[in-house]
Amino acid sequence: MFRHICYAVLAILCLSCSKSLDLGQPVVDVQMFDADAEYIIVIGDIQQYTYEEATLPFLEYTMRWIYLAKEAGMNIKCILQVGDITQENKKKEWQAFHELTAAVAKEIPYGACTGNHDYSWGDNNEILSRDNTYFTKYVTFDGAKAEVVARYELDRMENIVVRHSIFGTSYDILVLEFGPRTEVIEWANEYVKSNPGIKFILLTHEFLTSDGELVSNGSFAESQLRNTTWSSPEQLWNTLVAGNNNIACVVCGHNGFSRIRLAANDAGREAAQILFNLQYQVNGGDGMIEIWEMKEDSDSVNVGVYNTLRNRWVDTPETSFKFKYRY
Repeated sequence: MFRHICYAVLAILCLSCSKSLDLGQPVVDVQMFDADAEYIIVIGDIQQYTYEEATLPFLEYTMRWIYLAKEAGMNIKCILQVGDITQENKKKEWQAFHELTAAVAKEIPYGACTGNHDYSWGDNNEILSRDNTYFTKYVTFDGAKAEVVARYELDRMENIVVRHSIFGTSYDILVLEFGPRTEVIEWANEYVKSNPGIKFILLTHEFLTSDGELVSNGSFAESQLRNTTWSSPEQLWNTLVAGNNNIACVVCGHNGFSRIRLAANDAGREAAQILFNLQYQVNGGDGMIEIWEMKEDSDSVNVGVYNTLRNRWVDTPETSFKFKYRY
């Protein structure tokens, strides 16, 4: 009953936010998922959804589909959103996101990181303060399913660890801010090393290029962040990811559409880095999500991009792949 009440509230909120376009009721094909598998859903940059009234219904539709898929028996363990929730860090954008996500976040653990567009920009597109984002206020949901077990700063959500498991094995979500500060990486390193029995999925905004290469020179963190320490994706790989074999994989957005990079860490294991970004797609994303499927008898994650609006998989080498997560 509680779930149906939540969905009714969600539907009312959705209608109030998107009177300009009615995409209809989502239809979940139960044959597209395995009732015995566990799933992670990744949502790419949604800045075009929240910025434009014409594309906001596509975010509404996506969240309704996820809610109904959970209701239909899809075992969704968590949702990861890769940053750039907004285009201009305006309250109207944040409010739209919060209203369309709250009911789902009460049913499924929801983790998001800050993108560069989630801060206000000054002259020359510079981010003069990390404190000017509304991120913490609007990614905090009453009754949220996500359990925060560690955080870098009291009462802030930019750098946290969220409890998560896959078939009973701990795979906590390590959420880091855009261009993480040196001191944040030191905190993350200490936490990961002090919890060797836990594996981590690292969620951060800028990491891979649109071609699936590690961003080295010319990162947006370098060109935009001021009055703060920062790190490039290459520095983040070298100082945190490569040296901690219990960081299972990295999830990012910011560039391109869909890519995977496999690179050996210091232990010699190929650590996956997965990029998924919606901002350059038709309709701001067209209702697409990335789905990770994990089966108990497999050591690999099957990854695919699914269009919830068109009810079909986006079947290309860039959008359909697998990587090992058990080791």
